[in-house]
Amino acid sequence: MNPSPIARLNLKRKSIKERRQTGRDRRILDGTMKYQGQYMHVEVANLSESGAYVIAAAMPELADCVTLSIGLPGIGGSVMVSGRVRRVALSSRALHRPGGFGIQFTRYYTSVGRNTLKDHLAA
Repeated sequence: MNPSPIARLNLKRKSIKERRQTGRDRRILDGTMKYQGQYMHVEVANLSESGAYVIAAAMPELADCVTLSIGLPGIGGSVMVSGRVRRVALSSRALHRPGGFGIQFTRYYTSVGRNTLKDHLAA
């Protein structure tokens, strides 16, 4: 009896390291977010070329668009991006964890900003 074609498939999931193709800055960085016409201070963590995790007082809805300006220490520059909310994590008083959300960048406002971020992540 021959095994089915599906049984022969090797369905191993790639490790996170293999899936992520760009460098990351896991430090907490300061930033400003514009959401629904209002500006607010945010903390940006796990920054990459394609997105970041944002900790903010206001929580956007899943799939909402936000604009971020992120200060990049060491380089002395900043980057301004727009992105779409892809993941929302609620806060927890019991675990002492603030709420946050994952954003996927959809637009860099300047190519200089994109290059500045690349330089920051490479350093």
